[in-house]
Amino acid sequence: MKHILRAAAAWLTAALLLGGCAGAADAGDAVELFAVNVGKGDALLVRAGDYACLIDAGKPWAMGRVRCAMERLGVDALDAVFLTHPDDDHAGGLAWLAESDIPVGAWYASGAFIEVKPKKHPIAKAAAARDQEPVWLMRGDRIPLGDSGAAFTVLAPFETFPDKDDNNSLVMLLESPQGRMLFAGDMELPLEAALLQKGDDLSCAVLKVPNHADDDTVSAAFARACAARLAVISTSTEEKPETPDPGVVARLEAAGTRCAVTQEAEIGLLVALRDGEPSLERVDAPDGAALEGVSVASVEAGVITLANDGADVDLTGCSLYSARSDALFPFPDGTVLPAGGALSVGTPSADGDFDLLWDAKKVLNKSKADEIALYDRCGRQVDARETP
Repeated sequence: MKHILRAAAAWLTAALLLGGCAGAADAGDAVELFAVNVGKGDALLVRAGDYACLIDAGKPWAMGRVRCAMERLGVDALDAVFLTHPDDDHAGGLAWLAESDIPVGAWYASGAFIEVKPKKHPIAKAAAARDQEPVWLMRGDRIPLGDSGAAFTVLAPFETFPDKDDNNSLVMLLESPQGRMLFAGDMELPLEAALLQKGDDLSCAVLKVPNHADDDTVSAAFARACAARLAVISTSTEEKPETPDPGVVARLEAAGTRCAVTQEAEIGLLVALRDGEPSLERVDAPDGAALEGVSVASVEAGVITLANDGADVDLTGCSLYSARSDALFPFPDGTVLPAGGALSVGTPSADGDFDLLWDAKKVLNKSKADEIALYDRCGRQVDARETP
């Protein structure tokens, strides 16, 4: 608990102006938010000074995009990982993160949840994989962001909502010398109303819009209370066509808030907050990240075979993903698929020889169909093949 200061919340009020959202600011001493494009899900990388943390981790297939965001910000270790609530589109990526070589200083999560037992909670399992213990956060907790002068103050949870975990989300206000950001998890209208009733100062320069801007969020009163200059929406119209909800966007814009959606960029949205002014950059994958000529040639007898019609390819950072089991297979560092060659990945149901083992349950079950997708090191789907 050494990372937390328990205190009554005391929030600053600031008049903030949005300036130059079309261009990226020089990092300098800015507080940075990289909202990674993980489809309809959340993975939010925050950096303040030398402190870096991840709020939610998206689904497993988005590993490459999270890693690309970390590379862009020069982050190779995480001081903390926060999980707002246990839904798969927020918690699914914790498994690969826990198994990775990325150092993590602390694991935090909402102290209110309904159906998930503490030891089976995704944050508890991730922390246990590192021989660490999670910290459960409640309203009034304060987590300093190193020596940056910034800190998270927990606004919610303060009680358990009996309907579903969206309203038990971890909601945090980031206060810094550069301005304020509000991270709202997936909270819906009931929790919004409860926060408004408490009279919290929700004003902020940047709002991470709750619940992917679904129609059960962001009342006009909440939008006015936040008065954000920039709203970041993490969603995919392809995955959930009704998001972002036009009504949510209209209410935010009526409050003077500009909206940006993670699906507008390959890797995501990079926000730099300095002197109360947020700037926005849409970040695409760097040149040379694509897997030219590589395909999923076959999936049969429990073995996935990749073929390469191009030059030698280093598969470090690339991955295979099973849609049915939601399992991820990151290729070991230094795995090379030679020009004109093939590489086979076997599963527990494999018949015959193979080069690498994907030791995950329910992958390529002989009685159930699946889709195996190949992702490059920046989390872009290269190819996919359905199983028989």
